[in-house]
This record gives sequence, C-alpha cells and structure tokens, in this order.
Amino acid sequence: MWFEESSWSNLRLTDIVEEWRDLWPSKIEFIFTAMAYLFAMTNFLNLPKLILENGGAAFAAAYAIVVGVLCMPTMVMEMSIGQVTGRAPVLAFYHLFPVFRGIGVSQILFTLLVLACMTKFLSTLCLFLYYYFWTFQAGRSGLPWLNCKAFPEFVSQPCREAGSINNITQLNNRLNTIQAESSMMQFLNTLERPSESIADFKDFQYNILITQGAIWVAIFVSICVGVRFVGKTVAFILMLAFSALLVFFLRSTTLGGVTEVLEIYWKATDWERLADYQIWRLAIEQAILGTGIGYGAFITMSSYMKRTNNLVCDAIFLSFWHLIISFVQTTSVICIVGFLSMKLGIHPSELLETGEDQMWFMLAYVSYLPKLWTGVLLTICICTMFSVLVILTLSVLSTVEDAFGENWSKCCRRFFLSIFICGFCYSLTLYFSTQAGRHAYELTTRSIKYCTIYFILTAELFATAWFYCAHKLGKDLHAMMRSKCCSCFGHFFLYFTYLLPVLPAGVALLNALDYKFSSFSAPIHEWKYSEYVGIAIATVPLLPIPLYFFMTILCACCCKGKNHLKTCKRIRDVFGSHFQNHPQQQRRNEKAQPIPRYTSNAPGYLLLPQAPLAEPEIYA
Repeated sequence: MWFEESSWSNLRLTDIVEEWRDLWPSKIEFIFTAMAYLFAMTNFLNLPKLILENGGAAFAAAYAIVVGVLCMPTMVMEMSIGQVTGRAPVLAFYHLFPVFRGIGVSQILFTLLVLACMTKFLSTLCLFLYYYFWTFQAGRSGLPWLNCKAFPEFVSQPCREAGSINNITQLNNRLNTIQAESSMMQFLNTLERPSESIADFKDFQYNILITQGAIWVAIFVSICVGVRFVGKTVAFILMLAFSALLVFFLRSTTLGGVTEVLEIYWKATDWERLADYQIWRLAIEQAILGTGIGYGAFITMSSYMKRTNNLVCDAIFLSFWHLIISFVQTTSVICIVGFLSMKLGIHPSELLETGEDQMWFMLAYVSYLPKLWTGVLLTICICTMFSVLVILTLSVLSTVEDAFGENWSKCCRRFFLSIFICGFCYSLTLYFSTQAGRHAYELTTRSIKYCTIYFILTAELFATAWFYCAHKLGKDLHAMMRSKCCSCFGHFFLYFTYLLPVLPAGVALLNALDYKFSSFSAPIHEWKYSEYVGIAIATVPLLPIPLYFFMTILCACCCKGKNHLKTCKRIRDVFGSHFQNHPQQQRRNEKAQPIPRYTSNAPGYLLLPQAPLAEPEIYA
C-alpha cells in the first residue's frame, strides 16, 4: 500500500518526514502536473517577437542553452529538495538550513501576488469566452471585440475594427488592435470601465467580480481533496489544452505564407549577437519565467513523490517537453503572422508584441479565419492558465498544512483550509475588479517583473549550493535513487548550481538599473504615491529572506533554550541541516554498529522465556 511504502521509506531516510504525508496516486499524475506547469503562456506570447528582434535562430539557440544549463539543474535541485524533505518550500528550506527559512516564505508571498495577477488576466479571457458563446445564443454575427457595426452597445466613440490596418506611413503599417479607437480596446473598456486614476477605484465591475469568484470556486474544487484529485484534474485540462494546441498548430502551418515568414526569421539570424550580453540577459529572463523555477512549485510537487523516485529522468524529460511545447507554441504564432503578412502586406515585426498586447493581437489575427478558431485559441489560453493557478495554489495549501501539522492534512480540516486559502486569494483580487483595476494590475505586474523572482531564485541557488552544499545534496540523490547511473547524472547537474546564482542575480541587477517609472501609464502617475506602492510590491516578498536570517542568528545568540548550549554551538546549529539521521551518516552507523540477533530490540524476533535457543544469547 502507498501508506506503508511511504512510511517505511520515510523512517529509513529521515526522522523529519512523518507518516501522514500524502503521495501522488501514480507517477503519471505527477508527470502530467509538471508538464501542465511548464505549458506556459509566457513563451506563447513573448518568444515570437523576441526571436525576430534578437538574432533569429541565434536567440532560439541561446534560449535552449539557458534551459539546459540553468533551468534543468535548478529543476533537479528543487525536486531533490522536495523529495528528500517531503515538505513544501517553507519547511523544506528550514530543514536544510534554519537561517534560510525566509526563502520559502518569500516564494509563497510572491506566489500570492502572481495568483492575484493571473486571476485578473484569466477572468478577462473567460469573459471573452462568455461573449463568444453569447453571440451564438443571441444569433449575432461576428464578435464584439472585432466588429464595430454589429455590436454598437460595446462602442463608445468612433470605432475601427481590431483586425483592420492603421496607416501610419506608407512604409509603416500596423493593425488597429491596441489603438484607443479599436474595437478591441473599446470592448475591454466596456468590461472594465477604467477610471482616470489608480487611486479612484469607484465601483466594482460585477462581471469581473463574479468571474474571478468562479475561478476560485473551480480552484477550490480542484485542491480541496489534495494531490489525489489535483493530478486528475490537471491531467484532463492538460490533454484538452494540448489537443487544442495541436489542432491550432496544424491549421496555422497550412494557411500559406509559412515559407516567406520562415525566410524572414532566417534572414534575421545573426550568430554574432551571441557575443552581446543583452541577448543572454533576455534569454535567461524568458527561460526563468517560462519554466517557473524559483516559485517553489517543483519543491511542492516532488514533496508528494516516493523517496525512490527517479527525479533526474523526470527533470530531463520535463526540460525537453518544455522546449518542444515552446517550439509548437512559437511556430503556431509565427505561421499565423506569416499568413497575415502575406495577406495584408505588413512586415511581421509590425504584427508582433509581447505580453498581453500579443494576446489581443492573436484574437485579432483569427478574425481572418472562421469563427471556430477564436474558440480554440481561447480554450488553449484558459486551460493553460487555470492549470498553473491550481498548481501554485496547491503549493500555498501544502505550506499551510505543513505549518499546522498532521491534523490539518485530514479530509475535513483540509476542506476548510482550502476554503480559507481560496477566499484569501480571492480577496487579493478585489481591487482588480474595481474601475481602477486595470491600473492596479499594470502597476503590480510591471513592478514584480523587474527583480523580485530573480532575487528569490538567487537566494535559493546560493543557499542550497553553497550553504547546504550541492555535493551533499548529490549524496542525498545517491541515497534515495536506485539507479546509480541517473544519480551520478543528477550529481553532475547539481555541481552546476555552484555557478548558477550569478545568472539570475545579474538579470535582477540589470533590470533594476533599467527601472523607469516614467514608462508607466498616465493614470498611475495621477497618484503621487504610486511609485512607492510599486516599490513596496516588488520588495515586500523579499524581506523575509534577510529578516529570518538575522532573527534566527539573534535568537541563537540570545536564547539558551532548554539544552543550555553554548552560544557557538547554537549558532553552528542554525547553520546546520536539521536532518536528524542524514542518509549517509545513517548508513555508516548501520555498518559500524550491527544490531544483535538475539536481543529484545532485534527486528523480527520475539523472545519467550521458555523458547530454546540454538546458540548462547548475546546481550547488547
């Protein structure tokens, strides 16, 4: 039984992991969940433009190298931490090093911010899908974000269709998609009714409020039973999203203009640009955002795996999966752009954006295709984002369960704990559903993208590789895994983590130097405290790292505790692992002190006074 197996392996590996920790019902559910986490929207929206403007195939090669050199070893490291400790990020780092417990706290705080922002964006896409089906039910032709004349209730000023051409000059033409007078922007304005200032929140937009609530109800249903149901839910959503993406990919590659756009991308290839550090900076930044390392999600997912799981093969497979799915996503967008470029006579560079603007462009692209493809595109995006939301929420739930202990892992208490977490996360999104929500969303997303996740990842890599020691974590791999070949590969990957902290730290430093508050929109500048709020949003998730570090050392210096140890001994303890029986040390102890065969504590024997002994008794 899974309970007996997990209990036996836990007791042999460490005294920290108790028997009440759940496991994935099967490894395939863990793999599907991790695949869904790596099925990110980030590359779908950002990579096509980044590749075209930063050296073509050279940038794609740089991205693949970063995934192999930075992301794969970090996955091995995070999955090793989760599997060896059997805990979510906060307690996992506490068991590695008490002084670095703040890293896990920072990851959870940052995850809460990301959950709020993703909920806002996902609710907007869900409203698009709602009005997509509404047009069928109401018998209306066209779509409200694409057609001006057919939907006058969504038009408040002179309107241009989002898929039409905006003539800037004879040599520079673009679609009207993100222009203020476009049907797309007017549709969004009807949904959000944005105010003139970020501080002027005015009224709630009940359509957004209800949609965000429905999203969190669905997330609650997915996580309230724990990993036993999360894997099934996410696996179903992953198969739906992947099937829709394959259909979209096949259709986009048969539209025409594919050869021409691929030739443009190939001509943009400049291998000499690999000598430019800015290319590597963008590749590192995009790879970290695309793979989701540093959030603690891989630690949480692997903490529910058996201790003998071959995590090295999992990390290699997941890295290749990420590259493959990124290729399919990027190629789909490039082919659609090639079709429109040939049809409208616009250069592909004028049809590409990054972030949410690219999403609105994609919805405008499919106006040149049958209406069905809009539904396929929205299905891909909604399923992808919902899966990531479920996984990140599971990480928060696991952290709170670990903090409260065994009783809160039981079904009834977990049910109420899930209600509290989903309700709390929903409350974080309330301001986004006001008329100032668009501006608050812009301030939050742009503030956290500069350096927050990169500093967290730097601290995680530094603490694990240099303080706990990557070599020591590699020994843990050898103790856990049955395959010696794979554990050697994993040990080799972990050696890279000694050098990796400099990569996210460099990106964070360069982004901080490029910070310009003047680039934010006018409604944000209307409130004089906006810049301070943005800085607080970016830095508050980082504060637990130094706070826990110094407070732990201070407590060790000032508090003698029950054992009344010397100060130097207490300080040494807070910089040491809390594994009471480290696997390597346990093996040495077992070899040095074999258990006597005929004693009362010998396993498998029950001595009776009247039982004859074949040889003299040996007493310990």
